[in-house]
Amino acid sequence: MITLDLPKELEQLLDRFAKELGVSKEKFVLQAIGERIEDLEDLAVAEAALAEDDGVRIPLADIIAEFGDGTDEDGNPLHAAE
Repeated sequence: MITLDLPKELEQLLDRFAKELGVSKEKFVLQAIGERIEDLEDLAVAEAALAEDDGVRIPLADIIAEFGDGTDEDGNPLHAAE
């Protein structure tokens, strides 16, 4: 359980946006905190991937040569759009 004393201006913004979205202040705050935590997790994963990046790149032409461009002989997509 967390109890927060919000500055008056922030409390007013919270009230306004929660009402506009038709959700409780608690739900709005929980969603905002959850999204922020997810953003920080994504950032950590991206930073770890960048740290491990060896700089090697594969040209698109090489990938298309090996796997094709995703179309059949007539230029039609091999997979339906999702």
